[in-house]
Amino acid sequence: EDVVNTLNDLLFEDAQPSTSYEQIPVFHFSICSHNILGQLQLDDVWFCLLRHATKAANSPDDSRLHYDDFCQAATECTDALKLPAVRPYFTASVFLQMSKDLQGTISIPCFHHYIVRKNAMLQTMIHMGCFDTDGDGAVTDTELQAYIAALVPELPGLQGIDRSMAVDTYAQIAARKFLFFLGKKGKVKIRDIVMSSMWYELMELRVEADPEQPQEGWFSKGNAERVRSIFFHLDQDMNGHLSKHEFCVNTVGSFSPIFLDRVYEEHLVSHKTCRAKGYPDQMDFGAFLDFMLAWDNRSSLAGIQYLFPVLDLKGRGYLSQADVYTFFRQIYKMWVDCGLYPELNIEDVKDEVFDMAQPEDPLHITTQDLQKCGMAATIIGMLADVNLFWEYDNRETLMQRDKDDQGK
Repeated sequence: EDVVNTLNDLLFEDAQPSTSYEQIPVFHFSICSHNILGQLQLDDVWFCLLRHATKAANSPDDSRLHYDDFCQAATECTDALKLPAVRPYFTASVFLQMSKDLQGTISIPCFHHYIVRKNAMLQTMIHMGCFDTDGDGAVTDTELQAYIAALVPELPGLQGIDRSMAVDTYAQIAARKFLFFLGKKGKVKIRDIVMSSMWYELMELRVEADPEQPQEGWFSKGNAERVRSIFFHLDQDMNGHLSKHEFCVNTVGSFSPIFLDRVYEEHLVSHKTCRAKGYPDQMDFGAFLDFMLAWDNRSSLAGIQYLFPVLDLKGRGYLSQADVYTFFRQIYKMWVDCGLYPELNIEDVKDEVFDMAQPEDPLHITTQDLQKCGMAATIIGMLADVNLFWEYDNRETLMQRDKDDQGK
């Protein structure tokens, strides 16, 4: 684990932009591509490192380097092998930050893995930079979609996706996650994409999917097909937009009316693309993806930032006891309409919500409180969805059932 953390720290440090990085023009990326190492060159570096190993090892995986050997390997790589592109990897700073044993040696496999990952990261940044039309080191939703669409043929895990949907549709689904979690003002920095865990999740699709163990996650073929299918199922009039009525009726009616009203008020009435297309009060596919990402990730910062304004009825930056009471009152009505016990006390549930949130101000719940308490998904869910409140109310029974199932 220490080795992994060291590598991540090194990669993150190297990825920090210089003061001039933001101003790099697009044509410069073609020049930078000469600093990318190919697979044969990476192999040459590997064997060069092994030749300079400090001591004989039982296997290459156990080989290590002292600093003097590290410097000799650097000289051979840059001069004898004529690989000047490796020079930035062979610095005293890199060696000092690598994990070392008691003799002060670093692991050759670990160091080589750092080179491979940094090289791949640089290659990705250069390729993605070619889609950055204004050369500011960040891409728009449209630019990122274009990059991902061009990338799809290189990902065996997405083989055959063009038979179930347009590649552009997949690219929109994939790009939206980066914009949702990392974007600011409609753009996301290329370095933030490449350094994110989401990028590594997408890159897992470089391995062909096993039919018996289908890949999971937002970027998987199966999830993309699922999301697209849900949207088309909801879009009864097939106009490419979802009205509140379509959304409510076709999601089994588990969301409360006030919650859906607030989602549309906060995120759709002023939605530029919907307004421009003549659908100011309807949800287009992009807005639907945002909602899906927020709902499925209610405990994340981005999810809380999307959903908190929905619950904040007066836009004061906090949830009052009246806000919580108002939302749960509709859940209670739906609860009773479902034939469940009417003895449920709304005040008791309101108090439970505040107990879970543990707010600094006992009368107000803020976004910071939801982040800290670790119960954001539960709190938001039980105030918005009657099914999720049922799960909360029956949590002990459900936990016991899971234990019984595991014991069989």
